[in-house]
Parts: sequence; structure tokens; C-alpha cells
Amino acid sequence: MKFYSILFRLKSLYVYVFILLLFQIIIRYPHLIESYYSNLVYKNVSYYIILFFNKFSFSMGDLLYLFIPIIFFLKIKKTNTRRKNIKIYLQFLFGIYIIFNVQWGLNYHRIPLQEKLSNTKSYSLNQLKKTTLYYINKTNKIHKKISINDSISVKFDNDLFFESLQSIKKSNYNKNQKLNSAIKKSLFSLPLSYMGFSGYINPFTLEAHINTNVSKLNIPTTICHEIAHQLGYSAENEANYISIEATLNSDNEYVSYSGSTLALKYLLNEMYLNDKKTYNELITKINTGVLKNYKEVSENWRRYKNPLEKYFKKSYDIYLKANNQTKGIKTYNLVVDLLVNKYVNSEF
Repeated sequence: MKFYSILFRLKSLYVYVFILLLFQIIIRYPHLIESYYSNLVYKNVSYYIILFFNKFSFSMGDLLYLFIPIIFFLKIKKTNTRRKNIKIYLQFLFGIYIIFNVQWGLNYHRIPLQEKLSNTKSYSLNQLKKTTLYYINKTNKIHKKISINDSISVKFDNDLFFESLQSIKKSNYNKNQKLNSAIKKSLFSLPLSYMGFSGYINPFTLEAHINTNVSKLNIPTTICHEIAHQLGYSAENEANYISIEATLNSDNEYVSYSGSTLALKYLLNEMYLNDKKTYNELITKINTGVLKNYKEVSENWRRYKNPLEKYFKKSYDIYLKANNQTKGIKTYNLVVDLLVNKYVNSEF
């Protein structure tokens, strides 16, 4: 905390510029970030930050987003000269950017999970088809266990928060077993719904949030996705993959079903883009009840459809591209690369 206090007391913009240039040098060395930041500095510092903010049952991060702009506006509203206000504005932006990176953002520049898993090869259309078939069979099998029959969608009688948190805690990708991860219901759930987001992590408080309006089918994977971010996996495709892996390995079949349907959804979308004929063939192999669950999710999102959503998504796309996610919002879909390579390199 002393570092942040010193940071905001700095008066010279030259110091901020120097720190920003230093960041630009550091992000060129992902191996250094992986070894000394992600697995050392972040791993230890995040433990205490999360421990502190988890003492609050409500989201401090949500309140931070609400009140910081107000405080900043009141500060520059004082009878300062235009030049001084510009300086305050720049100091504020530079300070936020530095805290963002120190606190969490440098994880965007660690060694990609795909590289660590040695999944550097591109996959063939046939391999994509085989992987999709595998997940169709897996999803149908789980569906059969927890639904009345093949044509009935799965009904979720509870929110599965605890079971989902347990699944990510047991994940092989959780290198920080001391971490007491928790998910908080966002105060901004309605705005998040209209923006088209299921959840988010606050990079300043490291609190993981879920949109309370999200369909129950997606609750387990959303929780695990946001906790994966909390564990230091900033990239969206990596958080998706870790979420799917964690939920699939859960002892709770409803949690597993959430992971399996999410994996299948991404694989089907990719197949549709590459081979519509094969996609149409594969769809016929999926239990009607599974398709009904997908329809329920779509109908839930449709309630919040609005003309501004595309602009929110565009803003997030720019944010991701500015943070080493060159595909922007399409990074989520890159989870298909990880899923197919996992299937190709494994014996099921």
C-alpha cells in the first residue's frame, strides 16, 4: 500500500513516463514475467489482497468503480487552472495504469498457456470434427444422467456456487492452494447484462464477480472463469479452458454439464464457420434436451439485447487488444485451439 501512496504523491510527470517506458521493456520478456511476476510477486501479493477484500460480503470493487470517478471529478472541479487540471488528469491516468499492471495486468504478458502445453500445431478440420463428436457424446452422457429423458432440458435446483468454487480449487492450474477464492454477486448485474457480460474481475481489488442474471447453466463455468483470472490467467481463452477443465473434473454432474456444454458450444461455433454441412450433421447427434438448454440461455440473453451492446463489446475489444490479446474479443473463441490439441494429444 505504501507504494501506491508514494505513486499518487509524485508530482513530476517525467517519473510516470519513466515507469511506463519501464513497463514497455518488461513486457517484452514473458519468461521473466512468468517466473518473477506471475509465479512469485503476483502469487504472494494476491493472497493478501484477496484475503483482505474477502472480509467484505459485498463488492468493494463495484463501489470503487462507482465512487472514484466522482471523487476525481470533484477534485478537478475546484478552481484550478486548465494546465493544472490537465496535469491532475494525466497523473490520475498514469497512476491507474501503473497500479493496474502491478496489481494484475502484467499477467497478460506471461508465457501463453498454449506454449506451456506445447500445443503449437494447428489442427485439421477432421481433428476439429472428432473433438466435437467427443464432446457431443460426453455432453449427451451427462445429460442422460441428470435429466428425465433425452428431450427434456436439465433443470438446476440450486446455484452451485460452492461446488463450482471447489472444482476450480482442485484444478491443476491452481498453483496457489492457500488462496481463499470467493465469487461475489456484482452490484452492477443489470448493466453487465445489457453489456453482454457474465462476470468480471476487478484488477484493483482482485475480487471475482458474477452477473446474477446469468443463466444457471452458465453459473459454474462463469465462476471458474473469473477465479481463473484471479489465479493470474488474464487471457480469455485460457480462463475459458481452465474453467472447462475444472468443471469437467467436478464430482458434481451439474457442474460437469456446465463445462461440457460450454466446450461443445465453442466447438460447434468453430465447425459452423469452417464447414456448415458437417455442422448440420453434428447437430442431429445432440440430445434435444441439450439443444433446449442452449435455447434457454439464448432467450435469457435476448431479454437484455440493446443497440448499445455492440459499442460496449467494441470498447472491450480495444481493451483486450491493448493488453496483448491481438484477436480482441475473439480471444474467447481461441479456447477451441486448446480443446482440440488436448483431444489430439490425449487418449480418452
